[in-house]
Amino acid sequence: MNKNILTNYTFTDTSQLDIFTGIDGKKTIFLDNTSPLKYSILAKNANIDIDVNTTRDGSELKIFILTPVIKDHPSKININLNLRHNRCKIDLHMVSLVFSDAENQACATIYMQPSIQDSSSKLLEETVVLSEKIKVRNLPILDIQANNIAAAHGAKIYRLDEQKLFYLQSKGLSAQQARSLLISSYPNMLFEDTMEKEEGKEQIISEFLDFDAQYHA
Repeated sequence: MNKNILTNYTFTDTSQLDIFTGIDGKKTIFLDNTSPLKYSILAKNANIDIDVNTTRDGSELKIFILTPVIKDHPSKININLNLRHNRCKIDLHMVSLVFSDAENQACATIYMQPSIQDSSSKLLEETVVLSEKIKVRNLPILDIQANNIAAAHGAKIYRLDEQKLFYLQSKGLSAQQARSLLISSYPNMLFEDTMEKEEGKEQIISEFLDFDAQYHA
């Protein structure tokens, strides 16, 4: 788990979790891996530009970006996925948890070099609304100049699933326990397919639940 580290990084054989808090800057990522890896990012009150670049054929990376959106702490995330080699795959999943009336901006660009073959990339943006009012700007850009490749984009804006809340309550949980369990599932995703320590996960989940308690007491 790295905190506010903006130096360039090359993926070879290990997944990674970056936490950016109250920081502006840019980070460049290079893919030199031959087995699938994961890159998790937690961005809080941050203005971050991230460039992800393939450096060899056959690299695969799953990227998960989680942003808590809180009053007076706007975040801006701009990420560029640059696929320049054959048989590469980069999937990006961006989630914004909106706890209070605040601004959030997420921009993602997928670029595929004209000469590459059999590469793919997909982008999924989710905005989970936990407040009454939100200001969201999502800007996906697919810059596809190659043949024999695949690229896709999807976006969802929704509140916590009422059916899931009802189901959890039918199993004996209180309304607040059910809500907390669903909210906890998002920071939990930061740690899936990584080797990060359990205590780090519990600390981050606790922080998200504190946000919810503060704005939805």
